[in-house]
Amino acid sequence: MTAESPGTFRTAYLLATDDPEGGTSTPHLLSPVVPRHAAARGLTGGQGVPNQQDDSERIFFDEDTFTAGDDNDQDQDHSHNRSHQDQDDDGATAALLPHYHSSSYRRSISNNISNSNNNSHSYRYRRQQLSGLNYLNAVTYVGHLFVSWGIGITGLFGLLDTRWHLQQQYLTLVTPAKWAYYLWAPILALEGIFALAQLTRYYRARPVVQAGTGFYFFYTFLIQTVWTVTFSFQCFVASFVAVLAALLSLLSLLASQKRALQGNRQGLVEYCLFCFPFYLHTGWMVLMTADQLSLLARAEGGSVALQLATDIVALGLLLAVAAVCCLAGPAWRDFVIPTVILWSLAGIAGRLHHPSADMVDLYGRVAVDAIRCATSFFAGAVGCLLVPNIVVWACREFCTIDVVELDG
Repeated sequence: MTAESPGTFRTAYLLATDDPEGGTSTPHLLSPVVPRHAAARGLTGGQGVPNQQDDSERIFFDEDTFTAGDDNDQDQDHSHNRSHQDQDDDGATAALLPHYHSSSYRRSISNNISNSNNNSHSYRYRRQQLSGLNYLNAVTYVGHLFVSWGIGITGLFGLLDTRWHLQQQYLTLVTPAKWAYYLWAPILALEGIFALAQLTRYYRARPVVQAGTGFYFFYTFLIQTVWTVTFSFQCFVASFVAVLAALLSLLSLLASQKRALQGNRQGLVEYCLFCFPFYLHTGWMVLMTADQLSLLARAEGGSVALQLATDIVALGLLLAVAAVCCLAGPAWRDFVIPTVILWSLAGIAGRLHHPSADMVDLYGRVAVDAIRCATSFFAGAVGCLLVPNIVVWACREFCTIDVVELDG
């Protein structure tokens, strides 16, 4: 069955039989089948079509595999075989969709779905089209890869100071060990997978891409370009402002994706493709914000006491962000960002375990050891918050069953 609202989309209704062996007994209405983009925008209503709000009652279809009948179907009309009781039970449905049991009607609907009337406004045509946002995300990733690797890591092939060289030149107590920076590799790889996945026909029009990610990926790329360039030229005030703006842009991206889901349950594959890379990126930017704050105090020539105080505040910010992510409500709870912070704290404590001579001369051995112990304690606290939450989530996700109470 289909009911078409003018100029928008088609809603298909599945017909089933009472015969479990797939015979040709009386057909009856199962559930409306609506296009994904229509359901995401709440457009399941229309002329004579009920607007269902519960996503669990919707059946989504892929137009490449769905059929609603056969042109050669020779099934006879079953309406005269229905009992009076069946007619009473299906009276509301028959009133809503008259003649839904007609074979000729089903054949006409099959032609409409398969041929789409050769109309360029059909759902099949629109779904296969790449939008400007899809192209923009792909181009953005190419630019992001060049800026992060070409400028940040290689220093524009030797023309500029690399990020790691400047970190060593202005060393702080919250600068992690070099191995901690290897997290950039999976971040860039996963964001590359995102850029490719959002080009595919199956995902390109998903709400998490179009309404969720939106232009925030592009905005983040622009801000991070400013951060990388200003940091390379040692403009540390501008660099700190840029890294803070990049963090806010990523947080806005994650919040936008949450709103796009409208409280619906998200599949694991969709989460890994379109959300997980940005949670990982956000966690790393939290560390970079704390590190840039400490570096700013060091580069601007603050006293040793001010630098030490800034380092302590930066570590406290890392712990606070991890605690908020672990203790937030179920709708906003996250385990990726605290895991990245735990990784960063381990990198900081590991580097302070063997401090350089310059660092010991600047801060003193007692201060360095105190910060190392505090960092280790913070890492343990984050672990204590993180592990139980992950265990509880895993039990609820994989070790529970839905119990349905049947009447009678």
